[in-house]
Amino acid sequence: MKLAVEKFIIMTEKFANIGKVSRYYGTDVIIHRSEIHIINLIGDYAGLHISEIARKFGVTKGAASQTIKRLERKGLVEKYLDETNNTRMIVRLTTKGNKAYINHEIHHRECDKELFTFFEDLNEHEMKLIITFMNKASDMVDRHL
Repeated sequence: MKLAVEKFIIMTEKFANIGKVSRYYGTDVIIHRSEIHIINLIGDYAGLHISEIARKFGVTKGAASQTIKRLERKGLVEKYLDETNNTRMIVRLTTKGNKAYINHEIHHRECDKELFTFFEDLNEHEMKLIITFMNKASDMVDRHL
């Protein structure tokens, strides 16, 4: 058991350090991890407004708004008025933002293909066991916040 806990702690430290890594994702600007994941969300769900982005990421509207402003300055997103509600701004990807979105998807497909193959080879019981572990690990991380 000690070895499993040790491996888990090492893995969580690696995840924590990923946040410090920035990439260009095929653009001319550096994109931080938090920024590319907002780009990914906008690319996956057309027509999101800032409040929805904040809600999906579990951050304040102010925090989401600040990140959107940084992405605007970098030319990756643009805001426009919601035609159905004049008090909301919808966020969409620019051409450059779409390029980052696509390159981020390619990056994950290349980096994560071994893991997906591993999951595909599991039987139902093994998959349930892994999901149970991830839920317990997530609860543990929540207690440390």
